[in-house]
Amino acid sequence: MTISPVTIPNGRFPSFRKSGIGASKSPPWQYAGPPLAPPSFAHPLGTNDVGQDLWSELLYGTRTSLVIGLAVAVIGTLLSLVVGMSAILRGGLYDFTLMRLVDGWLTIPPLLLVLLITAFLQPRLLTLILVLSLFAWAGGARILRSQGLEVKHKPYVQAAQALGAFSFHIARWHLLPALYPLVTLSFLVQIRRAILLESSLAFLGLADPNHKSWGVMIQYGLKFVALGDYWLWWLLPPALALGLTLISLALVGFGLETRFEPALRR
Repeated sequence: MTISPVTIPNGRFPSFRKSGIGASKSPPWQYAGPPLAPPSFAHPLGTNDVGQDLWSELLYGTRTSLVIGLAVAVIGTLLSLVVGMSAILRGGLYDFTLMRLVDGWLTIPPLLLVLLITAFLQPRLLTLILVLSLFAWAGGARILRSQGLEVKHKPYVQAAQALGAFSFHIARWHLLPALYPLVTLSFLVQIRRAILLESSLAFLGLADPNHKSWGVMIQYGLKFVALGDYWLWWLLPPALALGLTLISLALVGFGLETRFEPALRR
């Protein structure tokens, strides 16, 4: 955060530094300024109807959205690896039963169930991360299991099994290196999906009220579209940040896919 003294207006970096995810300190945008102020040097995106700085709010919302996306992707990727690897190594009835459960879980609309869960639970940041993680692993586990079965039947893996190699050795030295490209791409997809789901929930009013995010800012900005040109700096910056982030992650994923699969370059 070395650039924070520059990006946070009016020297509010100390308060911003204390207002980490889960902290109880007041975030920097809660310092009141003139309400409905247009963009200026002191307030690059202006202020809202209660004088809160929208630039500071956007920066804080960026951190919240990215933290949720990364946390959900890490949890989802680990669960995908555990489920996929166990199905590959155990096989038989265990593999069949586990994959049927995964198929059944994939048929559930994620947004609908997340809406139901968050409606009954207290909308906290940790709760939101855990709920979104419930839908971040099944698709990746299915893909990893499918690709891993092909690797499992390769001659060098069968030779290692014939020599008495343990399951952990096979997973560590044979399966994981072969599945590394899929794991990386799955991780990026889960980040995009988590950010989009979190923004959707925040837009519907089911986000943590103590933490700003892009979805919360978009929802708030839509309430004041009738005020004239104010919505331009209330609504467009978080919408552009969300859209550009999703597009950037998609382009990074496409570039990595091209890098991992030389046949795509032809």
